[in-house]
Amino acid sequence: MRKLTMSKAATAEKTTKKVTAVKTAAPKSILESFESIVEMVEDSNLEKDFYDKASMHIRYAAGKLKLTPIQVVLLSIFVDRSEDNHILLSEIAKYIGCRTTKILRLMDDINVLEEQRYIRVNRNKHCMSFRVPAQVLDSLVKNQPYIYTPQPITDTQAFFDYFSNVEAELEDDELTYEALKQQTLENLEKIKDSVFATNLRQYQLDEENLLLFIYMAHLFVNNNDNNILISDISRIYDNRAMPMFIRRALCCRRSILFLTELIENVNEDGLANSESFKLTDKAKEKLLSELDLMNAGANVVKGLVKASDLTPKKLIYNSSEQKQIEQLTSVLSEEKFQDVQKRLRAMGMRPGFCCMFYGAPGTGKTETVYQIARLTNRDIMRVDVDKIKSCWVGESEKNIKKLFDTYRSLCKNVAKTPILLFNEADAVLGVRMEGASRSVDKMENSIQNIILQEMETLEGIMIATTNLTGNLDKAFERRFLYKIRFDKPTIEARTQIWQTMLGGLTRQDAETLASQFDLSGGEIENIARRQSVSAILTGKEELDLNELISSCRLERIAAQPRRAIGLLPRLVSSS
Repeated sequence: MRKLTMSKAATAEKTTKKVTAVKTAAPKSILESFESIVEMVEDSNLEKDFYDKASMHIRYAAGKLKLTPIQVVLLSIFVDRSEDNHILLSEIAKYIGCRTTKILRLMDDINVLEEQRYIRVNRNKHCMSFRVPAQVLDSLVKNQPYIYTPQPITDTQAFFDYFSNVEAELEDDELTYEALKQQTLENLEKIKDSVFATNLRQYQLDEENLLLFIYMAHLFVNNNDNNILISDISRIYDNRAMPMFIRRALCCRRSILFLTELIENVNEDGLANSESFKLTDKAKEKLLSELDLMNAGANVVKGLVKASDLTPKKLIYNSSEQKQIEQLTSVLSEEKFQDVQKRLRAMGMRPGFCCMFYGAPGTGKTETVYQIARLTNRDIMRVDVDKIKSCWVGESEKNIKKLFDTYRSLCKNVAKTPILLFNEADAVLGVRMEGASRSVDKMENSIQNIILQEMETLEGIMIATTNLTGNLDKAFERRFLYKIRFDKPTIEARTQIWQTMLGGLTRQDAETLASQFDLSGGEIENIARRQSVSAILTGKEELDLNELISSCRLERIAAQPRRAIGLLPRLVSSS
């Protein structure tokens, strides 16, 4: 027992020496120095002893990043917590082993980190929090200092593009009203000789109304927004609280922007809406003539599937699906859709239509959305969930928020409400993780919560397609008005699909294929396409049942025998 204890002690001593050696070894990268600093600063109270022990690592990082020692220490702690998108000063103080007031005394250094864009500060009305941008982490991984390069403002279009870039900062309360105003005035000076800036000076607007109008012009130029609400322009104010005197002046038409005929109210059913505004034709002609307004708002409709571009396609459903799809298509016809929404609003219910198509792959879920859109003459704003996810904390959430903002703007500026299609939404409809600790799980939960909130206030049409069968979060289930299950087609449905896909196939042969192979509509279409390719290559147009049977057997990779790895080959059959 004594020998065992001594052995454990010897092992522990070796481990300690090894850790000490690592800490005393010259760092090879910024992140390596940060790692050592973070380890040594814990419970140090930032005393002199800590700085003595960590001096080599602090000097290395300070030299690479051109920061002071305390700025390096603070940044290392922020980076160590970069998986958290809302880092609190109290948490940093607790880790260091000091009062929060001590950290607050270092705000000048924290502000330097913010000025250099190493960290971003969220100043909402509840508390102040911090995050490390993804671009900073990318630079540090490459062992390089992060150098913020602002977008060059060379012309009027670039001037308005700036506002698109800061939308996310405004949404997260990372850009104050005063900072936005200052940057806007500086950027306006850079294009002082442009038609926009030259003609705008003639109106002699004060700084507050100047920024207000420019932001409204941005909503028109970049978002094609001709229906600007109070809630839209409140984004520029801290915590989205528009000063009452500005709001009153706008609603009562006493604002200088009305008096100079730069804006006007939006008319709804012949009546002016006092809380809805748009730029006047005069303002557009005089101030925005140098821009290509024909393409204004192109970013909103980028990737939009136009109803006029959709190809008619006959889809075969099981009887239960057919009835539900016909009902939904009828409801989404414009006349009925408007009527239903009015009734729902009058009853105090949500006017938005959230629908879910779920079932096995290849059963026609996505194509059904396309055909409904074609029949109701609605465009589709398609969202592929995997493409909006980012590996960095906070970026995915911003992508989701921007997506819904884009959809809302689109709804306001088109004649018919488009369909927001979340295609293959399995990743966001599953059960949320309780007590999530991993950054990936936290991100998934945040994305799901944002979508749930947006579904509550949605006034348009959202359809999600998913292969989920038993892992749907109950919160999502409650919010979907229509839930249509797409089952594998019955023998009768498969027979019809075979004959639809291959016009020359006899009823008897179609029944043979349908009864022998439990294929989905998508799988049958694949076989039909291969048949068409084969006919082109061989010039043989006649259908051969045996060839089709062989093609059916080869359709599913998992069903084919595989060669086992090893010296003795054997056939492995799939279960």
